Amino acid sequence: MFHTGYCDYNRFNPDCDMINRPDGSGDYLFLHFMTPMRVRLSGRIQTAKEGAFLLYTPGEAQVYQAVGRFKNSFVHFTCDDDSFLTTYDLPANTIVYPPYPDSINALFKSVYVESVTKQDYYREQIDKLMHQLFILFSRQLHTFPEGKDFQADIFEEFRKARIEILTHIDRKWDADSMAALTNLGTSQFYSYYKMFFNRSPKSELLDARMERSKYLLRVEKLPVAQAAAQAGFDSLPHFTRYFKKVCGMTPSEYRL
Repeated sequence: MFHTGYCDYNRFNPDCDMINRPDGSGDYLFLHFMTPMRVRLSGRIQTAKEGAFLLYTPGEAQVYQAVGRFKNSFVHFTCDDDSFLTTYDLPANTIVYPPYPDSINALFKSVYVESVTKQDYYREQIDKLMHQLFILFSRQLHTFPEGKDFQADIFEEFRKARIEILTHIDRKWDADSMAALTNLGTSQFYSYYKMFFNRSPKSELLDARMERSKYLLRVEKLPVAQAAAQAGFDSLPHFTRYFKKVCGMTPSEYRL
């Protein structure tokens, strides 16, 4: 469980203010720099641009100074299980730049509000929000790793297209209709989709249809033909062959 200490959102310090904790703060510190900062990491001074994030681990020196204006959001915290770093594959003691900092900063605000208002079950809510914060942070970093050639400005279009496809699996999707969701040609659509999500839209759609069909067969006990149709398979023979290939048994056998 996450336990937060001092935190703040969109906090201004005096211009050119410096934070100097040679031995750290005794806990984790997650920072969002909203103005440029000079940061000492591993004995070297680095410049963090606006929009940078930095996760300090306990015992790590926390030394940073605003180049001019000083604005940041931050949260000090501890965790009962330090494995969250590996669980979410988080970079520690490193300056990074996720592509959509405002969405991450909104969660800093939510954590701050819970910590100061202390409504019923606020500890549980803060724990939930911290998990959301690090999941979003990790997703952004690993969808757009630094140095990778990508088009962050169209990612939101693809995220929406992916949700549309995977929440309407019963539609008769083909390459053209999927690509039309982003106003791109099919070749470009497939290329970007694989880059963003590491899978083709067809393979994801098939997986989603298979999961739906298994639920309809095993839980709802629908007839095979009806389950196939509701899961988006328009050919019963194709569905039966594919189901046996994936599951090692026929749909009828699985339904029993």
